[in-house]
Amino acid sequence: MPESGRPAKQPDEPQPAAGGGRNWMAVSAVLLLIALASSFGVIFSAHKSRELFRELERSRLEQNEIQIEWRQLLIERSTLSSHVRVEAIARSELQMEPLADDFRVLVIE
Repeated sequence: MPESGRPAKQPDEPQPAAGGGRNWMAVSAVLLLIALASSFGVIFSAHKSRELFRELERSRLEQNEIQIEWRQLLIERSTLSSHVRVEAIARSELQMEPLADDFRVLVIE
């Protein structure tokens, strides 16, 4: 012990920085702001993900409806263009008759 009656300070003891409490508060505030920003980012991305999934499902339903309509149109086309139907319409509505074999001519270019 020195003569003043106080214990001697050891040289490797950390000295408290002036305003050390304010630094800790500033770091805490910054970390809190970062955590809040991160949580809002998670909320926004989850919301956007749900919106995109709903849009994807709507698009899939629309695609299915279009495919069903396409199949129905193909069936209708094949029905309307069948040889039997065309011949029946030609006979009944247009009063057409098939040609006899001696009137047929094959044209070759």
